[in-house]
Amino acid sequence: MVKKFVWVAFTLVFCARLQHALAMGELMLVTKETQAKLGLKYTLVADRVDDEAVLVQMEIPRKGKLKTLRSVRMRIGSGRPKVAATLQTTTGENGSWAVSFQVSPDLAEKCYVDLIVPTPQEGKGYVVYAIELKGYVKARK
Repeated sequence: MVKKFVWVAFTLVFCARLQHALAMGELMLVTKETQAKLGLKYTLVADRVDDEAVLVQMEIPRKGKLKTLRSVRMRIGSGRPKVAATLQTTTGENGSWAVSFQVSPDLAEKCYVDLIVPTPQEGKGYVVYAIELKGYVKARK
């Protein structure tokens, strides 16, 4: 009886994990030029303050396509990234999310800010809007 219970429990856990592993995801590359075309409303400021630092600040209103935003991640490198980390968000008065971080100028060229949004019509599906940081970097005056 114990063997049957263990076998059934193992099978249920395996099936649950398999369904989660098969969740469908879509990656959409976003640049400063394509942001409006994709209907994404956010504010991203990346100031190069000196030779060694780019300060990044982002405000994301939770409206439209980003209404169900699940998390914000910083990733360096495409494909298999060199570094990836979920960013801590703070909530503003109007419900928007704010994130900020600092990166070196050479890594800013390879940096993406990923906005992970679940897709309700597909169950466990999601869209990752990969925002290419290099188009937003400006030298501080």
